[in-house]
Amino acid sequence: MMNLNAHPQKFGGESRRSFLRKTATLAAAGSVASFLKTPVYGQDQAPSVNVAGANERIAVAYIGTGKQGLTHVRLQKDGAQKNNIVQVAACDLYEKHLHEARTMMGLGEDDCYRDHRRLLERNDIDAVVISTVDNWHAQCSIDALEAGKHVFCEKPMTRYLWEAWQVYDAVKKTGKVYVIGSQGCLDPKWHKAAEWVKAGKLGPLVWGQGSYCRNHPKNDEWQFPVDADANETNLDWYRWLGRAPKIPWNPDHYFSWHKYYAYNSGIIGNLLPHRFHPLMLASGNPEFPRRVVCTGTRKVSTNREITDTTHLLAEFPSGLTLVVAGTTVNEQGLPDMLRGRRGTLHFASSQNRVEFKPERIFADESEPEEFHDPAKVEDIQRLEKNFFDCIRSGQSPVADVELAIRAHTVLCLAEMSDRLGLALFFDPATRTIKNGEGKVIPPLTYDSVIPTLPG
Repeated sequence: MMNLNAHPQKFGGESRRSFLRKTATLAAAGSVASFLKTPVYGQDQAPSVNVAGANERIAVAYIGTGKQGLTHVRLQKDGAQKNNIVQVAACDLYEKHLHEARTMMGLGEDDCYRDHRRLLERNDIDAVVISTVDNWHAQCSIDALEAGKHVFCEKPMTRYLWEAWQVYDAVKKTGKVYVIGSQGCLDPKWHKAAEWVKAGKLGPLVWGQGSYCRNHPKNDEWQFPVDADANETNLDWYRWLGRAPKIPWNPDHYFSWHKYYAYNSGIIGNLLPHRFHPLMLASGNPEFPRRVVCTGTRKVSTNREITDTTHLLAEFPSGLTLVVAGTTVNEQGLPDMLRGRRGTLHFASSQNRVEFKPERIFADESEPEEFHDPAKVEDIQRLEKNFFDCIRSGQSPVADVELAIRAHTVLCLAEMSDRLGLALFFDPATRTIKNGEGKVIPPLTYDSVIPTLPG
């Protein structure tokens, strides 16, 4: 195994330690005020993309090569010939993870990095796949976009909403392809639903529902074993923390970071996107929310900060309301449905099948209809292929930044609603959040102090 700590890495003539300290200071100086700026780049205002030729090979690098990152490495290695890609570099803060990626891809030592900025300096990289801890999604995405790379970023889009708008603006400014890693977005059933909705088959949409529920056999969801090999000599702990509060080396926080609000929003950011993105696609017109309310409880799984049961209610300007639930302590969820004035769509959970059933009072005017496609549901490789295809064609991917920012707005307001005990309203024109009295509520940040709610 290579020893990446044998000597200080150099960055433009200064030591690695000095470089990291200086960059961290600059990053911390970034103001949340940019979240409140009116959008500069509209959906049709992005600069033209430098489209790769249809037969041009795409060079791909990976930032974050833990469990999910290695999944992308393996799947894309298997599909390299079909997608005409070559895997050229990897980055991870833990030497062991980096060694695993290097071995899997057959890379040389010079192709592996502990600092993603060094990787992004390479001109031979076309696209990056980001699978880091959530609090690094924003910075890695922005740095990659500004370095001229296309970005596939695991969900959630970012840790907090103001960061997501920075990513959004970077996508619009650079014109690069951006995909959010919610693989259900490519399932044909959701697109058939959107086709029916836009054709008027359901009439005005009224409300929809969905859920992501499971039950851990040991009541210990997201608790992962500590790797005894990990320590501060082979893992850049303080860089991993990023903008999160600085604490001493804590193996539980590193390996089981999903349990802690410093790094993620739990069920809201890690499970609900699998339902929320597809349901918004099925609506035929993904919108920013008007109002979001969310409740969460933590009474069964108590060895964590995040909730074990969450219920989200999102109202949209068109009149559609989505109800989405998630839990890690009971696997009986809500059936995926979308209701309209004239009929209802029923989605199969494990198949690409959707059924339209007309409302009784419209039964003489509309016939029941069913759509079925043999494609595997939630196929990550299909989403990855869409990413590579769009790099070549210049077309917008299915799970693009427009869908990502709208869904992420809902999810971030849901976390705020739950933790602050508020019903929240959103204005996309000014990117402001308000309570029911019209008072502007600042978005959550890494420095937010969350009050203890009554009861």
